[in-house]
Amino acid sequence: MFDLKLDLFFHWFWGDGIFYLLYITLTLTIISTLNVLMAAPMKERYGQWQHMYRLRKIRVNAAKEKETYANPLLNHLFLLNKAVRKGEGDVLSFLIITGLLFVATFSFTIYQFTDFVLSLVISILASLVPYLFLVMRLQKLRHLMEEDFLNIVQSLTHNYNANQYDMYYSLVATQKNIRDKKLRSVMLNLISDLHAAKNEEELRRAIDVFIYTAGTSWAKRLGNIIIKSYLNNENVLQTLLKLTRQIEKTEEMLEQEKSHTADVVLTGYSTVPIFIASLILGYYMSGAQDWVSLQFHNQWSLLFFTLSLIGVVFSVITAVLIKRPKNDL
Repeated sequence: MFDLKLDLFFHWFWGDGIFYLLYITLTLTIISTLNVLMAAPMKERYGQWQHMYRLRKIRVNAAKEKETYANPLLNHLFLLNKAVRKGEGDVLSFLIITGLLFVATFSFTIYQFTDFVLSLVISILASLVPYLFLVMRLQKLRHLMEEDFLNIVQSLTHNYNANQYDMYYSLVATQKNIRDKKLRSVMLNLISDLHAAKNEEELRRAIDVFIYTAGTSWAKRLGNIIIKSYLNNENVLQTLLKLTRQIEKTEEMLEQEKSHTADVVLTGYSTVPIFIASLILGYYMSGAQDWVSLQFHNQWSLLFFTLSLIGVVFSVITAVLIKRPKNDL
């Protein structure tokens, strides 16, 4: 039986099978040859497409940045987002989030209270919360900059002298000595923007972002020093030493200013436990009644809850903003 099947296979192979084998071999050879001939041009063409896409994306981003800088409000939002969101100045996404929050709050309040003016006021206040949170994050970052700015300038002065008055390598050496990750990120963004700057406009734009992030006149003076060193190749060692001495003098006045704002800051933070205590007190005062129904299903109680919550948020944000005096001129 086995011999019969083997004879049939050899008969098929020498009759038709050998032609199929030749066809398959020829087909594979043609495919392999075409692959060799077409692979290189296709890869080159694909690389060209990628390069054109990157150039187009760069041009679009550059156009967006120029347009953003042309408008004062958009310029402010661009700098704010770029300072606190890891170097990303995406104003459009921020405006979309703010607009969605306004629409959602307005739809909810107009449905609950059927009062256009009240709904509009509450919606505007609610839509300001994302902006205030960014401002609060910026304020925290500026506080870190103020606390360590003297050390940064001192380290930069030392490295500037050690690196034969080369500002770029001095900045690189300075960021290595910064322990705080957020401050190091600020310096790395500055170094990266300065390295990528192709003209004076982009150089000044990088300095503007750094000055806005620090938010002090000391940073503005340091930015001007960096520009002079970059554009005019000036020796700015004596200017850095003078700036260091002036910063040291102003630090002595900070403790007295902190004591003046302590009461205001404490009052701002105290609204949080008072608000929570009022909710707990209302829960126990409701007795056998449904507290959730009394608090959220009644028009006036829901209105007071909403206004109180917004007031607490604004109070805490205000306390955060004023609790740290600036080491500035």
